[in-house]
Amino acid sequence: MNLVTALRIHGSLIELPLLAGQEVITLGRKGDLRVEHRYLASIHVRFERVGDYLRAENVSTDKKNPLIFEHHEVTECYLKPGDQFQIGDTIYYALDQEMRLARRWVAEILGTNDAVVDDCLITAAVEPDRHVVLLGETGGDQERLGRAIHWASTRRRNPFWSVPPTNKLGGADLQAIRGARDGTLLIWIPTRGKFDPAFVAQAVAPEAGVRLIICAHAPDKIYYSFPAAVVETAKRITIEPITARKDEIAVLLDRWFIERRSSLRFRALAPEVQDKLLSYTWPNNLQELSTAAEYLVLLTYYKSEREAERDTTLTRAASRAWRKRLMLPLPLVPDETDTATRKKAKRA
Repeated sequence: MNLVTALRIHGSLIELPLLAGQEVITLGRKGDLRVEHRYLASIHVRFERVGDYLRAENVSTDKKNPLIFEHHEVTECYLKPGDQFQIGDTIYYALDQEMRLARRWVAEILGTNDAVVDDCLITAAVEPDRHVVLLGETGGDQERLGRAIHWASTRRRNPFWSVPPTNKLGGADLQAIRGARDGTLLIWIPTRGKFDPAFVAQAVAPEAGVRLIICAHAPDKIYYSFPAAVVETAKRITIEPITARKDEIAVLLDRWFIERRSSLRFRALAPEVQDKLLSYTWPNNLQELSTAAEYLVLLTYYKSEREAERDTTLTRAASRAWRKRLMLPLPLVPDETDTATRKKAKRA
């Protein structure tokens, strides 16, 4: 079991890292982990490491806000990664380092609803045997989310296999089931027909020992391919299309610009370019937006349409084709001198 390295307030951006090497840690309005909630005492909970667990003890003198663990009032409880406890109307949950690392991927793919992201990570950690259904359109980065769920669970020590869609009997390689034993098996359901029944029969058998992550565009496709008992007990996660998350586009692009070591930022783009990016339909969703970050960085080198037309390299040709699809004008970033001149003229 991995050690708890942080606590997080469920449904919020607040993470409370535990100091490495510190054996006793306190939570409260004046604790090592300081939270300004009125129902917390100055020192409300005392934590200490006991083997692989984090022991939590209620040390407050105010009994109006007890420690709730597994729906019961307790004076102490033992936490492992994914476990939750409640004080007042606030739910805290424990994370290990792998859950903290996986959170970044999960949040990029599922969006800024922190409660949804938290529930995904908790399911991954606490219920490693529970199957997961991912519902979403093409390009929703389902495989990356599946890998994040695998990484956040105790199954991360074992293989992760992805099986491409097939509706042909015997079309899926049974070696994938054996290869993913005690690990995770991600299955793509075909758009037509049902997934290879012979493969499904072995994959859902208890002796297979795998967690299934089933990717589909619609709920009825899952029931058509898998037994109802599997689907109805699975954790269902919906991946919203990027068009439903327009307010996150600028943040995501800036994050990917930084990863590419570019100084470009969304706010620096010309207003008409920003409008085009926000109004585009993004048919291939998050994966297409990620590609857009790369092309936008490349296109900042062009100062005019003539300069773009003269460049015949393959990479530039691909980026030009993409730009024309979005009808982006050049230059993407307006010249600062020209901008200042226009502002002066406007004031005059």
